[in-house]
Amino acid sequence: MNDNSFAAWHPAGDGQDGRASPPIFNVPAAVKAVISALVAVQIILQLGGEAWIDWAFDGFALIPARWTLPGYPMLPGSEYWSLVTYMFLHGDWMHLTFNSLWLLIFGTPAARYLGTARFLLLCLASGVAGGLASLLLHWGENILVIGASGAVSGLLAAAIPIMYGWRLPGGAVPLPPRDLLSHPRALMFMLVWLAITLFSGGVGWTGQSFLTETAIAWEAHIGGFVGGLFAFYAIAPRRRRI
Repeated sequence: MNDNSFAAWHPAGDGQDGRASPPIFNVPAAVKAVISALVAVQIILQLGGEAWIDWAFDGFALIPARWTLPGYPMLPGSEYWSLVTYMFLHGDWMHLTFNSLWLLIFGTPAARYLGTARFLLLCLASGVAGGLASLLLHWGENILVIGASGAVSGLLAAAIPIMYGWRLPGGAVPLPPRDLLSHPRALMFMLVWLAITLFSGGVGWTGQSFLTETAIAWEAHIGGFVGGLFAFYAIAPRRRRI
């Protein structure tokens, strides 16, 4: 195949004159909706004060201790639904801002290529995978795992084969799985991301880390990345017409 990557890939006809608009000015509605939902939750909790925040974290954050400690105080079923709801909670506005920014950057090419339904499915699968990774590696611990970082990492993983795929007559094709580790730029992108993730998790560069009581966990980042990559190849069309 011709190595004609399309890092800013977008379908034709997005602009008013029939040409594609720059991605930053033409964010898919699904990406806007997800970011809006995250911001709305943060605003509601901030307006509600400490009591609402404590209630939300107790009921909807991912807490591994729920699965192992007999009599742990919790809402019935929260050990299961928290694998999804933890994604909507953030430690502070900086945490939310960073996740929203990366969601905007990497969610945009993913949403354009996949369409709304598959994009949302990818977000869900990545977030759950990130939650499961944190759950397994912190099994039984009384910590709070919060944030959309797992889902965002999955979108980043999906963006890599899209960014380094090819334009072909009649469509765009993502980088095949077998080429991910042999494509120099794709491999470097993944290695740099992995290094940053482990560094930020280990030293608390993002403000919190897996060493603190409230965890913005590197485990969720890596779990979300792996889950998102598998989910992308499972649900993505092999070729998208452009």
